[in-house]
Amino acid sequence: MFDVEKIREQFPILGREVYGRPLVYLDSGATAQKPQCVIDAECRIYLELNANVHRGAHWLSEETTTRYEAARERIARFIGASEREEIVFTSGATAALNTVAYAWCGAFLEAGDNVVVTEMEHHSNLVPWQAACERRGAELRVIPIDDAGCLRTELLETLIDRRTKVVAVTQASNTLGTRPDLRRVIDAARAAGAVTVVDGCQGIVHGGVDVGALGCDFYAFSGHKLYGPTGIGVLYGRRELLERMPPFLYGGDMVDRVTFERTTYAPVPLKFEAGTANYVGAIALGEAVRFVEELPRAEV
Repeated sequence: MFDVEKIREQFPILGREVYGRPLVYLDSGATAQKPQCVIDAECRIYLELNANVHRGAHWLSEETTTRYEAARERIARFIGASEREEIVFTSGATAALNTVAYAWCGAFLEAGDNVVVTEMEHHSNLVPWQAACERRGAELRVIPIDDAGCLRTELLETLIDRRTKVVAVTQASNTLGTRPDLRRVIDAARAAGAVTVVDGCQGIVHGGVDVGALGCDFYAFSGHKLYGPTGIGVLYGRRELLERMPPFLYGGDMVDRVTFERTTYAPVPLKFEAGTANYVGAIALGEAVRFVEELPRAEV
């Protein structure tokens, strides 16, 4: 069991009063409050380290890069990725899902193919696939839910076929709290040769994930719902698939060599981290993960 009082003490905002009463916050499904350690980590970076990563030969840049990549390593372990190169930092889960929808579908989705989503998806795991299907002339198929809010997985065999290229599913519904049988969905997608994309925004907080054991191809989550800063998120992708995907955004850190005739791209994951990285958010997200891993337990 968690020691609720000790955990509560670590969130400074919960010490204030609203309408003359101690603050009670019940909107963590939208965004979580931040523990002091995450707030301190973000402040320390600006106070002591602030420098762009991967681009400088001076001490500040080297130290910030080391901590940025250490955060990537911690997050890889936290979600069960086989290597840190499978962790791509994005601006949030929405950006992570759009990266797959644009890059993967732009390269591999063709007219006459289909993408399968579920009726319980957040807009961020529906609209990008809807738009991709419109661009490519593909069909969007929807797995319905029953009256109890459960995914009707008995319909998988009729909705997923050899023309299915992507199956996108939430780990836990942000409105119903329903947790679909991901194993059954992933197995059906794999049997048809489709890639699976899991929206883990709610699930990673409530139960966590082991992407290796789960067997999904892509997994996305936002930092701000995992006690981390806003403006940072993660896309996990199996390395083989990330290497096959073209870049989504161009310029900055995703570049290897540039001439007017030809540009080559950095290896994964930097290939998908264009521009100046949100190194402050990434390092603070690593601290948020440490906070979750070390949550105090009550004596029983």
